Amino acid sequence: MKMYYVRHGQTDWNLARKMQGGQTERNLNETGKEQAEQTRQELADVKYDIIICSPMERAKETARIISQGRNVPMITDERLRERKLGEMEGNPITEECEKLIWDYNQNVEIKGGESLSEFEKRVLDFLEEAKNKYENDTILVVAHGGVAKVIKSYLYGKPKDNNLNNYQMKNCEIIEAEF
Repeated sequence: MKMYYVRHGQTDWNLARKMQGGQTERNLNETGKEQAEQTRQELADVKYDIIICSPMERAKETARIISQGRNVPMITDERLRERKLGEMEGNPITEECEKLIWDYNQNVEIKGGESLSEFEKRVLDFLEEAKNKYENDTILVVAHGGVAKVIKSYLYGKPKDNNLNNYQMKNCEIIEAEF
C-alpha cells in the first residue's frame, strides 16, 4: 500500500493556538482553504484509488478541495478522528501542556478525553486494517495533527524521549509512505 497523508487545512483555532480535539468542530478558514487548494495542486500528478478521511468537517472539507475534479471515492473512518481532549478542548496551547499530553511516559488521563494509549490503539487499528484492505492501492488519508503524530511514530519509531510532541505536522503538509 502506498499512502499519502495530509493534515487538514488551517482553522481559526489553529491560528489562535487553541486545543482543537476530536470533540470540537471547526471549519477551515480562508487560509486553510488556500492551503488545501495548494495541496491539490501538489498532488495533481498523483493517482490515488480512494480517499479516507476523518469524519470531522475540517478534514472532510480539506479532502473535498484536494479531490476536486477527480472521480475518486471518499469514505470517512471514525478511527481517524482527532484525539478527544475533553475539558482541555478550547484551552490555549502551551508548550508544557503539549509535552505533557503527548508523552508516553506520562500517559495522562484527560477528564472527558482519551489517554494517549487509547488514541494510539485506535489510529494503529486503522493503519493495520488499511494495509491489508488496500495492500495493492494508493490511498489518500486526510486527518489531523494528532493522528499524524501516531503515524509518524509508527513510520519513524518512537522518539527517544517517548514524546510524540516531537512529531509536529503543519496544516496541509504531506507525508508519503509505502507499506
